Amino acid sequence: MKKIILIALPLLALACTSAPNPFPEEAQLYDLNSGEALTSKKAAKAKAVYGTLRSQLFDSPQSVSFVRFKADDYRLEVVAAEGPQADSISALSLKHGAVAGINGSYFNMRELTPVTFVKDDGFWVGGTTQGELFRSNGAIFIDPHKLAVDAIQADTTWTGPETSWEVMASGPILVDEGLAVTYEEGIDGWKGFYAKRHPRSLVGTDAQGYVWLVVVDGRSEGNAEGMSIAELTDLALSLGLTDALNLDGGGSSALWVLPEGIISHPSDNGTYDKKGQRIIPNALVVKEL
Repeated sequence: MKKIILIALPLLALACTSAPNPFPEEAQLYDLNSGEALTSKKAAKAKAVYGTLRSQLFDSPQSVSFVRFKADDYRLEVVAAEGPQADSISALSLKHGAVAGINGSYFNMRELTPVTFVKDDGFWVGGTTQGELFRSNGAIFIDPHKLAVDAIQADTTWTGPETSWEVMASGPILVDEGLAVTYEEGIDGWKGFYAKRHPRSLVGTDAQGYVWLVVVDGRSEGNAEGMSIAELTDLALSLGLTDALNLDGGGSSALWVLPEGIISHPSDNGTYDKKGQRIIPNALVVKEL
């Protein structure tokens, strides 16, 4: 099992540090339901917001998109659509009546089946394979009145608590109970996955009762360099996340909202535009209560 260390890291300057306004100063902010442009003051009080940010972060051009919603007013759901049911995040979100959606966890690209544990509507869909143990050490647990992002025992026998209605395992864990989780050089996947910059996706929660979905674009020189796992962790902390879990990244990373459609720049077509969505077999979608 990989060695992890919990430490507290300083927040990035890109975000306001006060709890009432967690959004990056340069972000463009919008109401999730109406699409109306919002000031940061109004966005901080809104039940659901989406936004985009283009800025120099970590000495490189970065493009970040996000959704923030109050867990008391919206619910997050796992969508399992393996095999012939797989589709783009925009199609899956529309099919399930969502107001927002983000790609899910890792999968077999040939068979379009999950390679991490997924539980949808109380039904087991897939389990974690041996090949995913180097990064799949966390999960999001969803119940009718509770949502949590937690670390899990990273082995193929883990099947999740029977009491959880929906579960999506992924990883690595980025932030755990307010502390950054760091990974040491030399672990499996260090050079190609942990330390290398890629497009990234994450789900997280903050101390004010909000859930965040975040996508970092990448693989576009001069537009979006992507982030390493350590940089993504620093970003999560700067947004005030107390718990955060990395999802599938690369060409799978995509964020969709109902008022606008795709707001990230999916890289599966090798072009910095909004057309390069990948077909995926699972996702996380947001629905209004």
